[in-house]
Amino acid sequence: MTQNAARPIAHPVKTAWLAAAAGFFAVGNTLILLFPVRPRPQQTDLAVGDVAPETITAPREVTYVSDILTGEAEEAAAQSVADVYDAPDASVGRRQVLTARRIMDFIATVRNDSFADFDLRLAYLNQITAIELGMETATELLTAADTQFDLVERETVDLIEEAMGGEVREGRMDQVVSQLELQVSTDVPDDLVPVVLELAGELVVPNTARNEEATEARRAEAVAAVEPVTRTYLPGQVIIRAGETVDPVDLEALEVLGLLEPAGIIWQDVAAAVLAAVLSTLVIVVYLSWRGEPLVNEPVHLTLFAVLTLLFILAAQVIIPGRDAIGYLFPIAALTMVVSGLFGLEYAIVVAVVIAGLSGYMADFSLEAAAYVGVCGVFGAGALRRNARLNAYFIAGLIAAIAGVGALLAFRLPGGLEAAEIGPLILFALLSGLLSAGGALVIILMIGNLTDITTSLQLIDLTRPDHTLQRKLQQEAIGTYHHTLAVANLAEAAAEAIGADSLLTRVGVLYHDIGKTTNPGFFIENRIEGIGDAYDNLSPLASARIIKSHVSEGVKMAKQQRLPTPVIDFIRTHHGTRAILFFLSKAREEAAQSSVPLDDESPYFYDGPKPFTPEQGIVLLADACESATRANRPTSTEEIEGIVDRIFKADIESGQLVASGLSLTDIATIRDTFIRTLKGMYHPRIKYPGDKKPAPAALPASTRSEEEDDKAQEAEDDE
Repeated sequence: MTQNAARPIAHPVKTAWLAAAAGFFAVGNTLILLFPVRPRPQQTDLAVGDVAPETITAPREVTYVSDILTGEAEEAAAQSVADVYDAPDASVGRRQVLTARRIMDFIATVRNDSFADFDLRLAYLNQITAIELGMETATELLTAADTQFDLVERETVDLIEEAMGGEVREGRMDQVVSQLELQVSTDVPDDLVPVVLELAGELVVPNTARNEEATEARRAEAVAAVEPVTRTYLPGQVIIRAGETVDPVDLEALEVLGLLEPAGIIWQDVAAAVLAAVLSTLVIVVYLSWRGEPLVNEPVHLTLFAVLTLLFILAAQVIIPGRDAIGYLFPIAALTMVVSGLFGLEYAIVVAVVIAGLSGYMADFSLEAAAYVGVCGVFGAGALRRNARLNAYFIAGLIAAIAGVGALLAFRLPGGLEAAEIGPLILFALLSGLLSAGGALVIILMIGNLTDITTSLQLIDLTRPDHTLQRKLQQEAIGTYHHTLAVANLAEAAAEAIGADSLLTRVGVLYHDIGKTTNPGFFIENRIEGIGDAYDNLSPLASARIIKSHVSEGVKMAKQQRLPTPVIDFIRTHHGTRAILFFLSKAREEAAQSSVPLDDESPYFYDGPKPFTPEQGIVLLADACESATRANRPTSTEEIEGIVDRIFKADIESGQLVASGLSLTDIATIRDTFIRTLKGMYHPRIKYPGDKKPAPAALPASTRSEEEDDKAQEAEDDE
């Protein structure tokens, strides 16, 4: 359908309806947000270290994974894993042995220095940087006999080699040094044992290092093997008794059971709920004020829009808060698919944004929940094409589910999503898509049956050839049926070209002439060749009444079959207020011949109304163009263009399209589409010998209905 330029709604009645709907929506929204469906248990504001003033019991059964106990178990498992060390580095031992020998060689040189006195020799030993010698040890090394000094050197090197031959860790140096005393040879005099131990102890160093990566890997394995620690509380089971001190585990249980917030509704709750409700209402009202005139024009549509949105906000309040993964079952796409199908994609996106924000509010201000609901809603509505068939709803539901999974992964992956979490997320999202598709279909079927709103599913059902009225048309007025199919193809192509509702247009055409089944023989397309004109013995007035009656009879039959009002409107408007010119001309001729003036010409005009939607305007033009083209049998493209142009000009000049909402650009597009389609339907054929050239039309095609075109063609044949 063509869209008018955005402008604010200023009509007082429309403004009043919008204000009433906004007030209803805001109040209902506030009540839903203030009073959760699930009752709130008695709550407390305890903290770790507080003394419980009363015994607190579980209000319901719950089983949950205790993060605190699981963390303690993981910490214990990690601490139980010993550090992993690299293999001992043999080069370290060789380096330390070499260092010991160099030190002993230096000390031997100092011992043999005959020019230095004792104090100078001590000073030389104090300059050794590799080790720090005590005064007693230095004195013993300088005063010991050569044989004893050699024994000290050998024993020191042996101790270092033996100690460094094994694993020496940083944290176990004291143990290694203490073992050296047990390894000193008995050949070493007691007074030199401390000297040997000091030298060896200074030169024994760690020959291995802690392998951080391997250690952490083993600890990670140990932590991963820890099963989550769960706690279960049954209804009425004591969480903490009066007089006991609250520990972290107790506080965790209170938090899981929702017992930590203050009981009852406080003013902050009221203010937050009112603000959320008012803001969400304003978003919708502002949009409807500027872009929602088609919806605001229909109070029933506006009321339905508000009620549907409130019902889904209520459903969100039931499903989302405190439900964890189950909250992702919320079928938001059902609402957006319904709104998109009934009112348009833009309305659906606005609703999706509003409910997404409210969902985040309900889920303890969760951005993830808001994004999930918003993405599912927008993708579900966007995937559902206009006039979608049954399977399209399930495809749209699947697309919404996939988009929802993407939104969840976008929030969960950075935090380290466990493989076990992916399955439930995908399952709940897919179930949400399935629920959305099924829910949308149920809602649309209910709306179609309980209200006067026409749905795409109703229209698709009306296209069935086995519908009661279509079968009646086939059996009793086959010529009219073929004419109807031709006009349907012509009008549908034009509707698609200008962006109008092509399905509604096609259905309107299929039923626009059902009234002809009352007197099928009076319409030329249903006559059998060789049978006389049914109007020969009738007056122009009687003939005009018969022609007009197919409109009123069609409306009556459509109402009996409970066709939607928009379809019935096509029957009422497909001739507008045109004149039944052939019989009007005959009546004028008879009046002139009898000298009796024709005072009332209204019986020779259709009662209307004129088309008041673009689709109805298309059908009025298509009906006349197809009939005139069929009656005049054009032999060239130029003749087809001439027929179409004459009809368009006459209907524009007579004001038949003034209320249709068709712009000049739309009309030009419709004209081009008609000509292209009619060329395919009535293209010029090759002339063969013996072909009879059709006579020219007796009356201008632009001023005749299809019945008048046929009558004109008969007049041409008579001539």
